[in-house]
Amino acid sequence: MHRFLLHIPGSRPAFYQVAEHLWGTRCNVDSDGDSRSAADDQWTELTLILRADSTQRLDIDPLSRAPLVLAICSRQAELGHRAAQFLQAHCGGTLERQTER
Repeated sequence: MHRFLLHIPGSRPAFYQVAEHLWGTRCNVDSDGDSRSAADDQWTELTLILRADSTQRLDIDPLSRAPLVLAICSRQAELGHRAAQFLQAHCGGTLERQTER
């Protein structure tokens, strides 16, 4: 599992924007998380799975809530890295790549 940590991010983009960044507009995904609405920018948990290829999966979970640290995980390094860079570009914060264990 490849893991990236985003330390002290600000407001997040709407969850569907993460999916669209990874797989394109109107991508067909299964999603789960703690977003209260489609426009919620305070979510801290998100799972995205591309329906056409279930190996394309991204999990984002809070490693810490105070201060907020989001763990961005994927079995595919490039997918996790693209998501982490996208989030950092939109949320700010410090991005750290963890080595595989």
